[in-house]
Amino acid sequence: MLIIQYLAIAAAVICLCSLFVFFLRIIRLGKPKDLSEKSGDTGKGILYSNTVAMMPQNKESAYLHIPGYAAGMLFHIGTFLSALIFVLSFFPFFNRWISGPDKIHLIIPVILAVTCICGYILLLRRAFSKDLKPLSNPDDYISNILTSTFQLFTMLYLLMPSCCCMPTAYYVMCIILFLYLPLGKLRHLVYYFAARYHLGFFYGWRNVWPKNED
Repeated sequence: MLIIQYLAIAAAVICLCSLFVFFLRIIRLGKPKDLSEKSGDTGKGILYSNTVAMMPQNKESAYLHIPGYAAGMLFHIGTFLSALIFVLSFFPFFNRWISGPDKIHLIIPVILAVTCICGYILLLRRAFSKDLKPLSNPDDYISNILTSTFQLFTMLYLLMPSCCCMPTAYYVMCIILFLYLPLGKLRHLVYYFAARYHLGFFYGWRNVWPKNED
């Protein structure tokens, strides 16, 4: 195993430990408290918050920006796929597969090409949109650039696993992303689930979610 791979593992461990600390902080805060009289089902509210409520037609304005919503969904899929490939890259069977004559693995780089393009499009949209630009800060741009480039380098690694410099460049990119992840908005990887839980609890308690279709 290359030294750069050990460094990438160390960066991933630091990242996971940091996220675990954030998770513990959330747990210590305890469950949400609502002093009003309970009139609904919090369990159904939490389930609805993490499923149907995420559909564009049920969000405040996403239904007005379907292309941007779709690009964001694809972008997130590419991020999780790239993270999975990072884990698999340490297994010999996976590296033999992407270096072998069977070209079916090239489907993955095609998917990542689409998802990272979506990421860069969202970056440009943020930079030039008169609505988004005033709301954006440096962390928004850095997070997008790192995540999009992580997907790009994952795609290149899959296409050129035997290139002398590609594995090193790939793991350097992973190290940078993992070390930055706990410092900026990317740590919503943890806070997202807590936020949706609290939201579903609140509206479920008050019998607002799930929506009554009768």
